[in-house]
Amino acid sequence: MRIIRILAEFSGMAGFMAQRLLASIPVLFVLTLVSFVMIRAIPGGPFVTSGQRATSTEVIAAMERYYGLDRPLLLNLPGSSPDWQLLHYVNEDISERVEILNLPMAFKAVLQAVTQEPVRAELGEGWRNRLDRLAFYADQGIRREEMPQVVNDLSDLSAALADTQLTLAAQIEAAIDPYRGQDLARLPVSPALRTETRRVLYSDLFQSQFGNYVFNLLRLNFGPSLGVTNRGRMVHYIIREKLPISFALGVMAVGTAILMGIPLGVVAAVNHNRWPDYGAMFFAVIGRAVPNIVLGPVLIIFFAVKLKLFPVINPYVWLAGPQSDPGQYILTAFLPVMTLAMGMSASIARLTRASLLQVLSQEYIRTARAKGLHERAVVYGHGLRNSLIPVVTILGPLLAAVLTGTFVVELVFAIPGLGDTFVTSVTTRDYNLLVGVTVLYAFFLVVANILVDMVYVWLDPRIKFRD
Repeated sequence: MRIIRILAEFSGMAGFMAQRLLASIPVLFVLTLVSFVMIRAIPGGPFVTSGQRATSTEVIAAMERYYGLDRPLLLNLPGSSPDWQLLHYVNEDISERVEILNLPMAFKAVLQAVTQEPVRAELGEGWRNRLDRLAFYADQGIRREEMPQVVNDLSDLSAALADTQLTLAAQIEAAIDPYRGQDLARLPVSPALRTETRRVLYSDLFQSQFGNYVFNLLRLNFGPSLGVTNRGRMVHYIIREKLPISFALGVMAVGTAILMGIPLGVVAAVNHNRWPDYGAMFFAVIGRAVPNIVLGPVLIIFFAVKLKLFPVINPYVWLAGPQSDPGQYILTAFLPVMTLAMGMSASIARLTRASLLQVLSQEYIRTARAKGLHERAVVYGHGLRNSLIPVVTILGPLLAAVLTGTFVVELVFAIPGLGDTFVTSVTTRDYNLLVGVTVLYAFFLVVANILVDMVYVWLDPRIKFRD
């Protein structure tokens, strides 16, 4: 029976999550549409200036045509072209800035040799896709994450040619042998522009800026960056590079806020209208009243400049991550984490205090005290868990906000996270990056709210999943 009950609960939870995710799709679509239109309504554009100089009208028109900004904004209605079709396939050339491996000439020569016509004719049609892929890498370069697949393809190719072309097979083995079992993260790379051709189903009706963006978004492709700083680089690569930094900062800040706020709220509620209550609420008011843009510089001046307890600013520590030097990472993260946590812990403390005071006045709490339970057991065993539901409610939006980048704090402490990149993209009118981060924030907010609803069930057994 217990197994059946667990399976029923799991089924209810899975159905609930699926229902909430499906219900969030229209919300995400509307948010994407509104963000897309409003951001493009901002005066100016990504190509208006180049550094300190204004860009000529001809150059702006050419750049807009290259990046598709000359298309209709929302819908490409019939009649705009004599060749207008509702659905058709096209070969789309996608150019993106990537980092390719610096490979020796012998390796490049092997890639060229194995993709020539004599080898193709000998191996037959079964090798066509793999040889086409190797030919693409020979022409456009290889990224780090693609190298294991290339080594695997060349190894299989060497085995297939071992009986007929012994010299070429030996050259292949000599070329790939240094990359077997090697840490690819240590291999040197160089920036390059790579163009890839893909066959894509298009609709002329949706051959608009928004239609193309939505179709790319369904493929988890946020398009190329349009700003001066990262122009041509794919937005999802920028997010993948910057998000872990903001994610780590946000998790540490929320964890610290919970560890500070909940105990402070409990102390204030237990000592209602006494000096610990007044002290805790004074801290909460100060924490809420002082904005991060003021608190951050104050902490830097006092703890970093005057007392020299923490490093002032060190963006390279964030880029290297905690695995490089955990001690230095913690010291560097302390001040920005405390700057974020102060305001959040103040809100959590005030909400915990109010909620716990309300719970402690309930009849079942009086009954527990009348039974002779210790006050600590009454507060922590019976009161605190039920009082945490309002606290958990605000943690969802807080967590989503800090995970996608805390703009002010990242600017003050020179943290190369997603928030700093987002602020920079506003000034450069980087449309795709602005919409991409907004959609990402909305997705995190949806997921955070679903997790909050699941925590409700754990906190209060009276709440059940309804799929």
